[in-house]
Amino acid sequence: MSREDITLEAVIIFADGKIDRELQYPEFEAIIDGFVPIPEFAGRRMEAVYLRVNPSFRITSCVFFLVDFDAKGMIASGWNVPMQSLADNAARGPDLGAGPVALACYSQCPIQWQQRNLWDPVMEPGRNSFVLMKKAIVVNTLGLLFPKQDEEPEASPEADHRELRDALERQYAQTMRTRLAHTLKEQRLRINTLKSRMALKLDALKREHQVRLESYNLRLQQADDAVAAADERIKTLQSELALQTGKVEGLKEYYEHKLAAARESDEPDADLEALELDFADRLEREVESVRAELQQQLDMREMELHYRQQQEASLRDEIEHLQSNYASLLKHGATQVLLPMEKAGISFVVHAPGCGQLSLSVSDVSDYMSDPEAFAASKCGLGLALYKQWLDHYRSPYCTACDEANEECGTGVNRVHNPADFHHGESNRCPEHRHSVAAKVSARPL
Repeated sequence: MSREDITLEAVIIFADGKIDRELQYPEFEAIIDGFVPIPEFAGRRMEAVYLRVNPSFRITSCVFFLVDFDAKGMIASGWNVPMQSLADNAARGPDLGAGPVALACYSQCPIQWQQRNLWDPVMEPGRNSFVLMKKAIVVNTLGLLFPKQDEEPEASPEADHRELRDALERQYAQTMRTRLAHTLKEQRLRINTLKSRMALKLDALKREHQVRLESYNLRLQQADDAVAAADERIKTLQSELALQTGKVEGLKEYYEHKLAAARESDEPDADLEALELDFADRLEREVESVRAELQQQLDMREMELHYRQQQEASLRDEIEHLQSNYASLLKHGATQVLLPMEKAGISFVVHAPGCGQLSLSVSDVSDYMSDPEAFAASKCGLGLALYKQWLDHYRSPYCTACDEANEECGTGVNRVHNPADFHHGESNRCPEHRHSVAAKVSARPL
């Protein structure tokens, strides 16, 4: 192996768009193995770059990866990014002095399920990640040491000037073609980086819009439920009022008849007083009877509620205990079996609808196994209920609007592939029902 084929590895950590720390690869391995913490990075996700440098202090490979630190400043136990494999399979990037570098980043990832663990370099003037790294490597703050180069024999003074000129012309033409190709590749990389950033911003805006829309739909449903409950309560009160009015009319008619009979008798005052006493006595007995009956019903309901609350508390404690045992068994069992596999370089990859391929760490396996849909929903940035609505639509894309007989429309609709683009009540509606919902909302008084 010639001296020019030798490369040394290094890791540069960025913070706020600037180089924060430079490490030789053995130093970074010591941090990975848990021997050396970095307290300044505790609880943070940092942007880092894995580099390969040749003896001319030119960068030949770059892998822009993300690294998570725990509360103690150690690299998180579930972190596993195969930097060397990514560098070996990376596509070409810009020329940093030694020809096109092997570049792996978010917009140019050779291992698809590792894309979420990568980031895109900053290409803006004054903050260009490549320029910052190139300057840092030339200064050699890392202290990289390469084997000394053997002395070259002196050039012969009898070199042919014509051949030298032709060789220089060919080299110049080749250099210009190479430089043009490198410039085009660098511009393509810049465009892809900007596209990725815009896509991430668009996804964030979509998630924010989805959350707000879900909140508005919930408030609208609550308002509709409140109106329906108020209408039902009004009907009930009207029925009770009609019943009580009938009773009052009956009593009024009865006592008017009694009063008329008393007036026709010889002792009207005594009969009237007796009727009043009888009415007061009956009214008191009726009120006492109704009160006692209602009190008995209330006591029974309170007793039933007390027993039900005790049963619910007991069942809830039992469920929590079983879930805790299940999670503990799943976590420890998975750790014992999967941790040696992860250390051997094996990646755990799953396919989740709406997320594509996901790379799981050992600590993520138990969460995924306990509830795959909730895990996928969290990765999509959605609530579980909304993710399930999208999943039902994705599996069976048809109109779910119901008619007066509570039968679904069933008309086929276009499938929404991205969960962030799904809107319940719109994406799963045919044009006819979508128009009717829009008309209903527009007709609602403000």
